Amino acid sequence: MRTKHLILILIGVIIATIVFIAFGPAGEPNDSFKHIVVQTHQQLKEFQENLRVGLERKKLDLEPKYFKLLGFASPLNTKENDDAASHQPVQQHQETDTPVTARRAAQELQQLHRRDGTRQMAAIESNLLQELDLQEQQLQQQQQQKSQRKRITTPYNGTKANFTIVTYVQQERQVASAILLAQNIAAKLPSEYLLIYDLGVSEEQLRTLTAYCNSSRCTVITYDLSEFPSSVNDQRTHAYRPIVIKDALMRAKSVLFAENYMRIRGGYRELHELQNRVMVSGVLGWNTPTAVSSRTHPKMFDYFESNAENFIFLRMVDLDTVFFADTLFVTEKIMLPWLKCALTLECIDPIGAQSNGCKFNKKPLYRYSGCHGYDASAFNIVLGLTWHLDDSKYSLPCTAKENMFYKETLEQATKILENRRRNTSDTSDHPFTED
Repeated sequence: MRTKHLILILIGVIIATIVFIAFGPAGEPNDSFKHIVVQTHQQLKEFQENLRVGLERKKLDLEPKYFKLLGFASPLNTKENDDAASHQPVQQHQETDTPVTARRAAQELQQLHRRDGTRQMAAIESNLLQELDLQEQQLQQQQQQKSQRKRITTPYNGTKANFTIVTYVQQERQVASAILLAQNIAAKLPSEYLLIYDLGVSEEQLRTLTAYCNSSRCTVITYDLSEFPSSVNDQRTHAYRPIVIKDALMRAKSVLFAENYMRIRGGYRELHELQNRVMVSGVLGWNTPTAVSSRTHPKMFDYFESNAENFIFLRMVDLDTVFFADTLFVTEKIMLPWLKCALTLECIDPIGAQSNGCKFNKKPLYRYSGCHGYDASAFNIVLGLTWHLDDSKYSLPCTAKENMFYKETLEQATKILENRRRNTSDTSDHPFTED
């Protein structure tokens, strides 16, 4: 839009110049022309300044408290963190004491009105006291549940495993898929660790998941996302995925992030080949024929000081299964900018973005399809900029023989798990083969 305005201004300047030269006084053409040139230069400078300010406003940043939560060595002054930490217990205390304070006030008011003989008011206030008592009990139950679930809020600083497979469950209906993934890994890669991040399932579903994940090599981590912006919980954006991956990289030297609906058809030989590759590049995923520009809202590129035209020939890497190595390069060049975008609502979810309504039949095929990839789009922009738009450095084609994974739909997973519970499972439940 700004370019269009600039072109219209230049056209107007040219027309005005011709008019002044043709019809102006004989001794004044040069002065008029100089005045027009000066005005044009001023307008160009204002345009450049506005453009620079616009880019600065879209510059990505990360608040100090998030640096700490995500385990980064924050280069910023930690005084803000100390102040925030000192105020946090006070806020929690105030929130906890609110029902108690209200109850005491109601009691005093009730006694006052009883002295005045207003029995009707006393009855109303008695009901109010009962409601406040009920709210206080519910609050205590919620606090007990939180303490029982032991939600993780601090960065992990214990001993690291060499390699870990990582997945998550955010909704109750995903538990069946996660259970089958745990069983699949136990059968195919019995020596490997599995971390399942609980991002908000119910207590009942958590117990069910923990019952199946009951070996020394399978762990359920109840991770607290409430410390982050509320937009992180949005399932459309999947902004929680880079947070889960970053936490997992503090627990292992390398990780395989896999969606809970993914399954492994290979074994250790295929796994070791892929592990060797990821130790060279730091990140390894599988690309699709879809261009990054067709699955990314144009406004997201502004936050990375780039544009969609640079990504029209770059293949999109999906986040179904991706290997990550815990190196300084990956932390600073991949995870940090990716998380900055994920925690900035205007970057991860630009105005006008949507997750459905894709139209991949547009010509040319690299045009924006109207369907945004959210965290996957940000991930691919970071990868493209880091490796100078060469996807062969960090990905393999999804049809490559090295791809040892396949998908299992939620309906299939639910059916298989139910059949196993009834001891009626057979090989026909799986539509995929090991060939």
